[in-house]
Amino acid sequence: MDSDGDGFITAAEFKAALQGAAHGRVSDENAAEIVRMADLNRDRRISYREYCKLVR
Repeated sequence: MDSDGDGFITAAEFKAALQGAAHGRVSDENAAEIVRMADLNRDRRISYREYCKLVR
């Protein structure tokens, strides 16, 4: 998911991963909403810690 290797997942990276896994279309709004739900410190990206909490 972290396509640029910076240690964070952005909405665009999350969207690309979901589209690949779902073999379908994911809207920008849906991807952004998932990032908003997981983004505990409100920096508009998901850290490894935030991701772990999201998938638990």
